[in-house]
Amino acid sequence: MRNMGIVTKIVGAVTAAAGAVVVFFGMSDPQLSWVYYFIGLIVMSIGFSLFNAGGRGAEERKPPPPTVTEIRCDNPECTFKEIRDFQKGDYILKPVDVPCPKCQSTMTIHGVYVVREEPEEKYAV
Repeated sequence: MRNMGIVTKIVGAVTAAAGAVVVFFGMSDPQLSWVYYFIGLIVMSIGFSLFNAGGRGAEERKPPPPTVTEIRCDNPECTFKEIRDFQKGDYILKPVDVPCPKCQSTMTIHGVYVVREEPEEKYAV
């Protein structure tokens, strides 16, 4: 899988170089120079895109950060609050089907948060 990134970078570099050659030699023809110029730019753009895309594999992707959902009771006298893992479809102010375990009132999602991991202190004294 790692070799595909290298192959993509090589193909991108060769394609970009070919586009540069088309632009350079296309300028010698005064009537069609603008056609060669645009074709060369398009080929160079494709080459640079391939070059930059090479090496981005699934092994380098980071997993999404942990996300939590905050659910609160809608009764102003009740202070019940629950934090649970994010579920697909959660959004702020979405009513929750489960009644409040404290007062049996309705509950609503009041927040969706990304949990940040605290960096380890390198210079602990």
